[in-house]
Amino acid sequence: MTAGRKITDVLINTLAVLAALLSLAGFVYIVHHALQARQEEDDASALTANAISGEITSQRKLAACYADGCPPLPQSQIISCAWWRIVVRSGGDRADDRARAATACEGLSSVDVAIADNAMRSLDHRIEARRASAQPR
Repeated sequence: MTAGRKITDVLINTLAVLAALLSLAGFVYIVHHALQARQEEDDASALTANAISGEITSQRKLAACYADGCPPLPQSQIISCAWWRIVVRSGGDRADDRARAATACEGLSSVDVAIADNAMRSLDHRIEARRASAQPR
């Protein structure tokens, strides 16, 4: 075997090892981000469940998430407005609750305000249903 052939074989083997390592790194990257996305979904589901159960701290956080956007929840001023109204009506007594509600709702068109009102009523029904099912019989 010639020296040139040996160098070519070493180069090919080295490139194959590098490709395998790169493939492994890509796999780890994909798995990491998939697990992170799943955790974010789980966190958002838990936050929503706590907000629906009437926990005002979760309602505030969820309203802020819809206002500002926090993955995986999309930014939605309409849903933020609905949640801030629920916070205020549920006894949100922090100084900024009413201000945040006003800010979330003030830029909406009349059609969007009607949609926010419908969303609020739908959320109210879910909250009331959760409270009713949680009460001992």
